[in-house]
Amino acid sequence: MRVYLIRHGKAQRQSLTGLDADRCLAARGREQAAWLGAELREGDFPPERVLCSPAARALETAELLGEGLGVEVEVDERLGLGTTASTVVELIGSLEGAGSVALVGHNPTLSVVADVLCDGVAGGRGIGLRTGEAAVIEVLEMGDVVGKAELVGLLRAETL
Repeated sequence: MRVYLIRHGKAQRQSLTGLDADRCLAARGREQAAWLGAELREGDFPPERVLCSPAARALETAELLGEGLGVEVEVDERLGLGTTASTVVELIGSLEGAGSVALVGHNPTLSVVADVLCDGVAGGRGIGLRTGEAAVIEVLEMGDVVGKAELVGLLRAETL
């Protein structure tokens, strides 16, 4: 199964409510998300599903991806701000038969998830996702996916 771990695009520093969860994308973040949606659509294994955190910046990123891919966005609390890497790893392990899926969320969680999928609990590779970046990961075995994946590459629009 192909998994795209996507850190939300560049967000505004503050929200109107003052709540972190309500921070929206900055113009640059919207450009990053639109670029990534087009890039994934043209790739070999475009995501068939897009799951995202309920936080505004992740949801906005996912909606722009979904538009580019022509797929509906599914909000999943397991990708939210307070989640743990183990929760996201369990989510991925439960997606058997999904084909390819994009998960839009936050750091440091997604970077840790990438490390755990590819290198096991010891991690060590240090796959650090920047805003608007996607780790492209091929999961080789479903179920207990820890250490059973390969990093295919990283996608990021450097010129935006």
